[in-house]
Amino acid sequence: MKKTFYKHLYIASVLMLLLAGCTKKFDEINQDPNNPKTTDPGYLLVSAEKKAMDNILNEWNNGRTGMHYAQYWSATTYSNESRYQIRENVNNTFWNIMYAGTLKDLNEIIKINTTKPFDYSVNQIAIAEILKVWTYHMLVDVYEDIPYKSSLGGLERPGSQYDKAIDIYTDLLKILGEQVTKLDVSQPSFPAKTDIIYGGDVNKWKRFANSLRLRIAIRVSDVASMGTLVNKAINDAVTSGVFTSNADNALFRYVDAPPNNNPLNESFKSRVDFCMCKTMVDYMQDTKDPRLPIYAAPAKGSGKYIGKAYGLNQQNGETIPNSAVSLPGSAVLDAKSPGVYLDYAEVEFILAEAIERNILSGSAEEHYKKGIRASLEYQGVAASDVDSYIAGVPYNGGQWKNVIGTQKWIALYMQGLEGWFERLRLDIKKPNGQDLFVAPVDGSLDREVTMVPTRMTYPVDEQQLNKANYDKAVQSIGGKDSKAGKHFWDLY
Repeated sequence: MKKTFYKHLYIASVLMLLLAGCTKKFDEINQDPNNPKTTDPGYLLVSAEKKAMDNILNEWNNGRTGMHYAQYWSATTYSNESRYQIRENVNNTFWNIMYAGTLKDLNEIIKINTTKPFDYSVNQIAIAEILKVWTYHMLVDVYEDIPYKSSLGGLERPGSQYDKAIDIYTDLLKILGEQVTKLDVSQPSFPAKTDIIYGGDVNKWKRFANSLRLRIAIRVSDVASMGTLVNKAINDAVTSGVFTSNADNALFRYVDAPPNNNPLNESFKSRVDFCMCKTMVDYMQDTKDPRLPIYAAPAKGSGKYIGKAYGLNQQNGETIPNSAVSLPGSAVLDAKSPGVYLDYAEVEFILAEAIERNILSGSAEEHYKKGIRASLEYQGVAASDVDSYIAGVPYNGGQWKNVIGTQKWIALYMQGLEGWFERLRLDIKKPNGQDLFVAPVDGSLDREVTMVPTRMTYPVDEQQLNKANYDKAVQSIGGKDSKAGKHFWDLY
């Protein structure tokens, strides 16, 4: 009986070991390969970078919003957006991609590296945090108050509270200052193939973070209560190291074939909804700007550069054939034309402005000229044309807002949202003080906006799914969710 008992005990033990081994194997087999429990942080970074750039560069948020509001482009047929009648589904999509797309991916990178840290985790977390700052900054400048603290650790969801834009700005500058010190150039970050912007180069990410501090700080430079913070952020950024050439530009590099080609290139394959705006073409012709043949194509009917009046109604706009006006140039619509997060030319214009505001010391004129040169060289203008153009647009410190502003506006071409923000902040006129921008020729379709929207209304989804917090946000920004509501930094 003892023999039988021990024999059965031995068999039972072997079976238990086998079952345990099989269970482990079954767990591995039963994982859905299309929905893995963890994702490589590198692939999440590619996803976050592409979603963000596609979202701000596409025909909807760039073409029909930013490029119109900055008066870079006019509409060929469907002109209602240029007269400020927005498509609510587009507004919803912009918001959702930023929160449920880019920010979700970046938060997941941070979560993975925090749960199981490696040598490269500090740099991966810092890079994700820097891109989060860029994303939140874009959102807050489009809408003003937005859900911020409630979405720092994950997906923004119905019920999220809104934070004051001025408080968000303060925190964004703080985060960038912290992450710059955490970036460790002696350690790896992301594999080169999974970081489309910088190929995992930690030094370049550090310069990008510092340059982004400049953009954020200068935007609130008119806000007296933020003076000390602005001064410190700009000086610390310059000391730590900002962009010094076009080699530092933060770019998303597209390729020839869809779905990874430039989104505007893809849009223009099937239809032509945009042409050059008269505002931009006329000004560039007046100053003999050598970038015009790059930014625009000659009108097919005349061979001349002709911009279309801004804000014609659809009927009037349709009576002007596309052959009679200039379309965007082939270079800016090329399949591989990169999307710009931030570039060296903008940094130089910010430095010039910071000197005029007595935040930095030095020559504003020198940085102004460097900004123009950087823009022309990036666009491939012949070296022989660069110096003559700079000489033809001399610096005038007495009109520095207009002088710097007009050149910054031209350099930001194709970055429609940024061009719009700078138009609002600097109230740009021509260097001689004459008006540069015009109201829509056939009038605005928004009763509260005459000249240009100063913010975007909140998405309809927020009004329906997050009503209590939406109502509080509306009260916080002046009691009305209007495209005429001004940002806290837009004081003039």
